[in-house]
Amino acid sequence: MPILSAENSFRKGLVALVEGDPAAATCHFQAAILIERQHGVARPQMRYLSYYGLALAQSRGATPEAVQACEAAARRDFYSPELLLNLGRVYLLAGKTTKALATLERGIAIAPNHKAMRAELEKVDRRQIRPISLVPRDHPINKFLGKLRWALRHRAPRFLTGVRTVTPS
Repeated sequence: MPILSAENSFRKGLVALVEGDPAAATCHFQAAILIERQHGVARPQMRYLSYYGLALAQSRGATPEAVQACEAAARRDFYSPELLLNLGRVYLLAGKTTKALATLERGIAIAPNHKAMRAELEKVDRRQIRPISLVPRDHPINKFLGKLRWALRHRAPRFLTGVRTVTPS
């Protein structure tokens, strides 16, 4: 059960994060973590640690400390879509797009209707829709058709792509 003063500090941190002040949010989240440590909580709230890592990454850049905080929180509560979303955002700030995509996709698998997760994934995902939506993306048929589609778009003669050339006469 969360400690009231730690929870209040956490909520202040969320407000600061929404208002665009990640430095203040970092202080509030850090205070929530310290309050729990002072009270000797047996099972600390991983969301405090996760949001601390996110706010730290937004205020000071994706430092190893920020990445480690979010990774530790997501490892401990691995079924929490909110913690996976924070980890994905920190990976993006760190320039680790592949890890971010994998993390966000894992979050979508856990919570398919999570709007913030879907929005973040749509911002990052540069892939086109699957050629056959009933088959997974990594299925050999979808891989083949995707490569074929790419080849036709990038290597096709001009009359297939709809570009007309006018020859001077």
